[in-house]
Amino acid sequence: MEAQANAVKYKSGLKIGRPVNDFMPQGLNRPLERTELSRNPYETPLSPNPPLFIETLKVTEETISMINFGPSGWLSEEEKKLLNCVILLRQKAIESCEEERGVLKYLYGKLYRIPVIPHEQWQKKPIMWYSIPFFPVSRRFITCKVKEIVYSYG
Repeated sequence: MEAQANAVKYKSGLKIGRPVNDFMPQGLNRPLERTELSRNPYETPLSPNPPLFIETLKVTEETISMINFGPSGWLSEEEKKLLNCVILLRQKAIESCEEERGVLKYLYGKLYRIPVIPHEQWQKKPIMWYSIPFFPVSRRFITCKVKEIVYSYG
């Protein structure tokens, strides 16, 4: 199990690319867009008396305890309740598993492209350790080593 966690997926040479150390072209990526708000903050402001924290599937006491609200005594209990209320309202923005980490929805911006230089595969040419006149000698040598189980076909 541990070996699978540390394993790196193989990427073929056609998918490998090196980033270009240059200025980004202007028309390559669109700027981030302002999304539609789910509510108008001026018409429906947050409650001055926020309710007590209620656990959901995504936001639990454990996830709230991982959030750093500053040093102890920096926020009052009412301010912490207000922040917990905001976290509950925006719980879709909080990651609950590793797959959701660092992902923005497509509402905020389209897929971002980075210009790259295509990777050119290199291959070593086979070493010609035998030459044409010595081919029968080298063939006998290899067949003897195969019989002695020093070499194997494949």
